[in-house]
Amino acid sequence: MSDTTRSGMDTLNYKPMKLGHNQVINHWMISGIYTKPVAFVPTTMEGDINDWLIDGFAIHENPCRKEFVEHRRTQPVNRFFDQWSEFPSPGDDFVGEENGMPWALYSPWNNPRVEQSGFWFVPTHLRSYAATRLISPTAHTASLRIKTYGSLTLWVNGEMVTDFAPLTRNKEQEIVIKAELVGGINEIYACWEDLAERDTMYAFAVEYLGDEELVISLPIAPHLAESVKSAEEALEQAYFPSDLFRGEQIKLKLPLPLPDIVREVDIQYGNFFDGTENKTIHIAEKETDLVLAHTNQLGHHYVYFTLSILVSNIVLTKKFGCQSYDTSYDEAAQQAADIEARKSLALQCIAEKGSPNIHKAIAMLKTGGNLQEAENILLEGVEGIEQRKDCSDFYLVGLFRLWRDERNSGLFSESFWDRVKASILGYRYWIDEPGDDVMWFFSENHALLFHTNELLAGQLFGDETFSNSGESGEVHRQKAEQRLALWFERFLDEGLAEWNSSAYIPIDAVGLLHIYEFAHNEQLRQQAKKAMDLLFYYITVQMHQGVLSTTFGRSYEKELLGGYAAGTTSMCWIAYGVGNVNNYSISNVALSLSDYSPPAAYQEHLLLGDNQQLVFANQQGKGGYAKLYHCRTKEYSLSSIIRFRPGKPGYQEHVQHLSLSPEALIWVNHPAEIYKHGDGRPCFWAGNGILPDVVQHEGIALMMFDIPADHNSDWTHAYFPTHSFTEWVRHENWHFARLDKGYAAIYAANGTSMESNGVTRERELISPGLRNAWILRAGSEQQFGSFDAFINQVRSASPQFDSQALTLTLTDPVYGPIQWGMNKPFLIKEEEIIHEGYGVKGQLKLLDM
Repeated sequence: MSDTTRSGMDTLNYKPMKLGHNQVINHWMISGIYTKPVAFVPTTMEGDINDWLIDGFAIHENPCRKEFVEHRRTQPVNRFFDQWSEFPSPGDDFVGEENGMPWALYSPWNNPRVEQSGFWFVPTHLRSYAATRLISPTAHTASLRIKTYGSLTLWVNGEMVTDFAPLTRNKEQEIVIKAELVGGINEIYACWEDLAERDTMYAFAVEYLGDEELVISLPIAPHLAESVKSAEEALEQAYFPSDLFRGEQIKLKLPLPLPDIVREVDIQYGNFFDGTENKTIHIAEKETDLVLAHTNQLGHHYVYFTLSILVSNIVLTKKFGCQSYDTSYDEAAQQAADIEARKSLALQCIAEKGSPNIHKAIAMLKTGGNLQEAENILLEGVEGIEQRKDCSDFYLVGLFRLWRDERNSGLFSESFWDRVKASILGYRYWIDEPGDDVMWFFSENHALLFHTNELLAGQLFGDETFSNSGESGEVHRQKAEQRLALWFERFLDEGLAEWNSSAYIPIDAVGLLHIYEFAHNEQLRQQAKKAMDLLFYYITVQMHQGVLSTTFGRSYEKELLGGYAAGTTSMCWIAYGVGNVNNYSISNVALSLSDYSPPAAYQEHLLLGDNQQLVFANQQGKGGYAKLYHCRTKEYSLSSIIRFRPGKPGYQEHVQHLSLSPEALIWVNHPAEIYKHGDGRPCFWAGNGILPDVVQHEGIALMMFDIPADHNSDWTHAYFPTHSFTEWVRHENWHFARLDKGYAAIYAANGTSMESNGVTRERELISPGLRNAWILRAGSEQQFGSFDAFINQVRSASPQFDSQALTLTLTDPVYGPIQWGMNKPFLIKEEEIIHEGYGVKGQLKLLDM
């Protein structure tokens, strides 16, 4: 195909991104996402909860995907570009089977994928288009590696070279194809599609496997290339000076100012789950600080800010994230002397600053909030229940309290209550009922909520017929009681498959609290109380300075970097006054309105004396597969999951965690994604691409990685937020940090470099190599004396890592000689340390140091 670029255009030229020897073609023009909610034949499903955490979520393929895949593979793909007279440039309207959505420049920000991932609450057909140009110095047959999760149709110079349609949900597949490149400009077009089911990795990648040095060349309006490149570099270098902002303006630093042509920045902030808001800020020439918002307006959240800037007709978009701490309630929190006062303040905080959902609306009603606003929020929540949006089970449970407390209050019309009732009667309560939704049933938190909702719905409307199942409420109640009995039997025997998860403990809690308060079956009520007590046991034993500081069976960046905003933090504060009040609603409206109180004896776990050390070991999950270890003093906590599937692909497991404070955190992981702030599960900070072998004894934890050579990330890294430490220092392969009287040391056998640019500036230690060993050592002034003494003693450990044998030896200044290797015994002073037989409740020791 000849070059059809209009005359007089400027060009943006980029070198492809290097991944090993390969060149990644990751600069494109892209369309928006054409979305279409789709309906399928309602069907039932089969499966057991939690098995997907071990065997992968593909074992629960949704029937609607099978129908979608069969249809997609029989449909010809439209050659949309045949209608064009020239290659697209930014701002041009897309011309093809759909119209009206303009072409945009895709700036990858070091992402090897062309990606538009997100979360869709109902089944949605996604389709997007992309175009790029490659300049090749010679004509040759090129080998291209194609990667996608959905389908990708690719044309090179007008010829279709692949219609690759694996359509395996969130599991990337790849093939290698051949394509004829001409010397000079080659035009490449792509169409990619998928069926969105909840969290959806919607992306593709094209890698050139040859030896020619290619150039990506994209046409833009005249005289803009320099300004676009300058704006891209400014956004690439931008960073937050801290991952936490407390009672202040949130400012983004611009080491390189935006070009003079840019005078406005559009900001979208929030997240897919809680909703987003938009604003526009005006900036001065050579501005170095962008004021995005004030924390006391945002409330307690880990907030994503998506910045969009306009360079003439070219939009550049980049995402940044930080934690917002709202200080508005701190003074009142200090004066809340008992649990009732704390519950009252929590309700007020949620009513005023909580995310707009059914639980917040109930808090508004209980605190005298705006009635019309509360009704609007409730109706929006009911609509999500009617549509069977994923996660609607988290909110449906609130309607039963609303019905009990407000049905006869006169606050709402009869039509309002008719709609609430219809949404309850029409819901899909389990996989044995037909549905074409993409609600997730197979994790313990969702299973509990579905069973709880079915129980309370059956109790409330026992004589009514439920339209989706055709069964009576009484039948639903009986089924729910049986299902909950099995859920409790499993939970009390196995604990949490998603162990300690700060994201999902609050979800479990909202179900348990509603059973405790509303169930007619006394045995279920007592089991719910017993389960709640166990959750608070886990929270209090592993809480450091008010934040749950441990390993997690499932983790997200927002919980790892947003501890003050976590539901577990405010749960602990409500119960014991340790932690902080925040606006997390799902569990804490129910907790604040319930007469449940956790055991007072657990208070002693939270406040350790200067000379005390707490050591907690337990096992959770099916067959006790999660062997958990936690060591804590007043100054630090250090936690690990012991030898969990080393060398296997990871999911969202957060396997090691060191805390000197809620923001002075250190952990190591193998990034599953190169792109920072990505949507993957696992992603850049949360979870691991390949799981390490991990062992721990009291204040020392060891990690060892053996990563396959074909993984995109041939390195590991540590979160090491220098802005949160009183001081820090580097000595060869060691980094040392101090926060007041707490000390931490981290070592990488392959050495480290500190990231000096962009969103992880001065908070990411990067260590190269597929095989590597890391050491984390926690200490304190009480244990070691001065910080210099700690440094000198820990450096004397003299670690020796054998990358061939995958063994590590060192001599710890306290514990003595240590020998260990991947899948080899863990020896201290030649005695093997074994973590077995602790059970769900575990073994808790309070030791004098």
